[in-house]
Amino acid sequence: MADDLVKQPIHWISTVEELEECCERWQSKKLLAVDTEFMRSQTYYPIAGLIQVNDGEANYLLDPTTIDDFSPFAEILVDDDIIKAIHSCSEDLEVFYHSFGFLPQRLFDTQIAGAFVNLGYSMGFARMVQGVLGVELPKTETRSDWLQRPLSVAQKHYAALDVEYLYLLAGKLLTELKAKERLDWVFGEGKTIVKNFSDNLDPKLSYLRVKNAWKLNAKQLAIFQNLCEWRELTAQKRDKPRNRIVKENTLFAMALKRPKHISQLRNYEGMSDRVIRTDGEYLLRLIERADKIEASDLPELLPKPLTSAENKRVKALRAEVQKVADEIGIASEILARKKEYDYIVRDYLARGEWSYPEGFPQWRQALLTDLINETIKVEPADEVDS
Repeated sequence: MADDLVKQPIHWISTVEELEECCERWQSKKLLAVDTEFMRSQTYYPIAGLIQVNDGEANYLLDPTTIDDFSPFAEILVDDDIIKAIHSCSEDLEVFYHSFGFLPQRLFDTQIAGAFVNLGYSMGFARMVQGVLGVELPKTETRSDWLQRPLSVAQKHYAALDVEYLYLLAGKLLTELKAKERLDWVFGEGKTIVKNFSDNLDPKLSYLRVKNAWKLNAKQLAIFQNLCEWRELTAQKRDKPRNRIVKENTLFAMALKRPKHISQLRNYEGMSDRVIRTDGEYLLRLIERADKIEASDLPELLPKPLTSAENKRVKALRAEVQKVADEIGIASEILARKKEYDYIVRDYLARGEWSYPEGFPQWRQALLTDLINETIKVEPADEVDS
């Protein structure tokens, strides 16, 4: 039972005054464990249902349905002197940014941290707690309605459990990482996560998240970029999921065929009468505008899938990186991601030289530069079928 596992007091925080008292207490802390519960089935933005904090002494459940000013908490989250432990933080960042307008600094993502101490890549929270702390956490409230009030006792205990054991988990990982002299690496990854989140907020870049966009030529890509930006802005304005506006396959087909008349929009699967009625003329103008862009101003073509020759080199490089990862006890995915392998190999085959993609961390460069120099120049052997 969840209540048997909760060892520390649970405090329900529902007013700004109570939040201010908590934040004053947290200013002297070196570590806070933080989690969020939210709902998002019919909306673009996550709706915050609960913010959980553990400071090593107690669990605090912050109620965003009644607290109308989270600026005291924002000051805590952006304080570089306080470590904020979050597990797999991407969705939590969305909640903090879209609900309260801020992003945490001094971020310690325990999922990332686990990869630095050989616990594997992308390990779930419950599994990591069981492996590191020997505690099996219940999963009874994972699909709860976190916007209902009052929350049940079971919900409160479940929410408190998450941060109580997150705090203990973070403490163990911090100690081990400090002993291995890898703390700066993990905090560097935290900064990168926050930066990437901020960079991806630009609606103009939303087309880059569509897997098949590489199939489009420059003119089509300009149209697709405009259409995807429109969808992103419309979804935000109406607070509806992107696909409730128009599915990306529909926008892709429009970029290919470039409709010029309202009547043609009805030929596209997934194009609703409402969108045609309210946005049809505007979409046609977007297409026409993109169609007139000068060649020099068109977006760069997106990389195609790797060729067979490129794949062989990536595979050879990945195998050597895996050896380094095994030797130092770290998940290989932390040393280099797929896009980074692709970039390095493509750069070498195009220029006869190679470089790291922008922002590639110095600590990784120190581990990999000599290895890449030796490996990338060797022509990979053809695989033999067994």
